[in-house]
Amino acid sequence: MILLEEALEVIRQKQSEGKIHRTPTLRSESLSRIVGGDVYLKLEALQKTGSFKIRGAYFAMHKYIQEGYREFITASSGNHAQGVAYAAQLHGVKATVVMPETTPWLKVKKTQDYGASVVLYGESYYEAEKRARELVREGVKFLHAYDDYYVISGQATLGAEIVEDVPDVDVVVVPVGGGGLISGVAYAVKRRRPSVKIIGVQASGAPAAYLSFREGKPVTIEKVDTIADGIAVKRPGDITLKLMREYVDDIVLVNDNEIADAIYLLIERSRVVAEGAGAASVAALLSGKIDARGKKVAAVVSGGNIDAPILMRVLMKSLARQRRVVKLVGEVPDRPGTLAKASAILAAHNVNILEVFHERYDPEQRPNYVRLIFVVEIPGTLDIAKLLDELEKNGFFFEASQR
Repeated sequence: MILLEEALEVIRQKQSEGKIHRTPTLRSESLSRIVGGDVYLKLEALQKTGSFKIRGAYFAMHKYIQEGYREFITASSGNHAQGVAYAAQLHGVKATVVMPETTPWLKVKKTQDYGASVVLYGESYYEAEKRARELVREGVKFLHAYDDYYVISGQATLGAEIVEDVPDVDVVVVPVGGGGLISGVAYAVKRRRPSVKIIGVQASGAPAAYLSFREGKPVTIEKVDTIADGIAVKRPGDITLKLMREYVDDIVLVNDNEIADAIYLLIERSRVVAEGAGAASVAALLSGKIDARGKKVAAVVSGGNIDAPILMRVLMKSLARQRRVVKLVGEVPDRPGTLAKASAILAAHNVNILEVFHERYDPEQRPNYVRLIFVVEIPGTLDIAKLLDELEKNGFFFEASQR
């Protein structure tokens, strides 16, 4: 049973103490203009530990401590780990988190910094979870990341806040992994506004909840492959699937390029850093998978814990798809001054050169020529075709490549 009112009381107490944030729900002018609706962002990326997970972890611990538990164990490679660690710190109890051996060092360090003990085991979350369950002993509670009514109750407080902030909302869009967040949000919103549509968004590289929702039974997928690691789950929970089938109206899929573009837009237009899972809801709006025209929409940005190297790759690929970063490939005479002359033409158009490559070893290439590749940043007002025409007039035959 979901204990929404009790969870709200507990979480609001911690919010009043500054231990858990009452995150803002802000209107996005840019997104509203792009999708033709009225779009609000529920910014759980600004939450303590960088994601919504502290809500469920804190309330679940609160309830299990009442049942006599003083020590907890869980498995996670990211947000749930930090949520459990921080919740244990707030409650003054012990927590152990089993994390895959492949977990980035920074996530391990952050979990330890919140006071949890970390055990590294296995190559995947599922091996880590198996090990965590093996370590459970009398008096120690295994705290599941999503398939737990107390955890879901804590996550539901997010949905209640959305309705408080946007009382006339028409659609609420929520990222979906195992289903804990959307189950709680859907329950809370539907209890207050039954007419509101709740739509989940899952990565196409990890569609377990999407398939399970449609088939009406849990579906386990063999492999997950997505940049949205926070929702890369092979199977939804039994509890969460039941709740999704009851309260969720639909689930849609977005691909990694659509997620990457959403991450980029959130940074550039809203100055919000979102992880892949956190940006999935915005990706569904931008890609048209959810029609927001003429509707008031709240999109949950569920977390902001993205590794810097991944963020860098995401931004560069998004810039390339928008033709703001372009690869110019040409064959030029292999003699002194050629590179300088071509570079001068680019500079005259305020084109910034990011990288330069020479290719001399192609057996099909003429011996007195070199393939020259510029990776350049294009000013927003520049017509690439005119730039290529000017290069050609000066004897440089380049083409803009997408590969």
